[in-house]
Amino acid sequence: MSKKLSKDEVRNPDQVLKTLNRGFQWSQNHSRAVIFGLIAFFAIGVGWSLMSNMSERKESQAQESYFSFEKSYLDKKRGFDEAERSALRPPMGKEKEAPKVKASGDLEKDYGPEVAGFKSVIEKHPDSKAAQMAALNLSEIYVNYKKIDEATQSLEKVATKSSGKDLISAIVLTQYGNILSDKDDCKGAVEQWGKVLGQSQAAFMHDTLRLKSAFCYEKMNDLTKAEELYKKVSQNSQDPKNPEAGETGLGKDAEKYLRLLKLKKNAG
Repeated sequence: MSKKLSKDEVRNPDQVLKTLNRGFQWSQNHSRAVIFGLIAFFAIGVGWSLMSNMSERKESQAQESYFSFEKSYLDKKRGFDEAERSALRPPMGKEKEAPKVKASGDLEKDYGPEVAGFKSVIEKHPDSKAAQMAALNLSEIYVNYKKIDEATQSLEKVATKSSGKDLISAIVLTQYGNILSDKDDCKGAVEQWGKVLGQSQAAFMHDTLRLKSAFCYEKMNDLTKAEELYKKVSQNSQDPKNPEAGETGLGKDAEKYLRLLKLKKNAG
């Protein structure tokens, strides 16, 4: 478009005018390209803004729907729990407390509307955080009523869309792994926990998941991998500033299981 001027050319006003004129002519000749470039730039910016706003609006709608079912579920659960505690407490004085309703043990009778509500959130808003929270609550209900297959299915629907990069999705993957482990699907459990172990944002959960994974590797007879994880947890516990260090006592547990593992290997 233009070349760098020499000192002599800079001193020459006519040369400066010629250079400026060439620049003007270039912009005139390429004005259409420049304009289209600017239009494309602004279109991308506006499109991204609209997409972000739409995404936020969808998430907001999903959470509005979710929270109504969550409140109903937590209110019922609190009432059932209080009824259980009241049954264990001796009566206070002469005044009798109003009887509290305990859970019947029938899932449909106890939490039918809430289960249906959580399912609807997952089906209508599968990519939302609301769906992940609904699946967590739904799995808790199913586990409490010994419906493990249903709990697995409810989490599976959102686990495939969970990255583990944020707290909610990390909890989803962790819980999904827990249920798979309870079903003796250790391979699947380790796979889900591994997704969380790969995320630095969930570092505080890592040692707990390493310990769980080590148990599974022992079940799968991969003693070398189990030993490696026990050692890692033990080492992390010795550095309280390590962000991956788990709750107090995990290091001692890891050392205990490591000794037992070595005895098993020696005996074998």
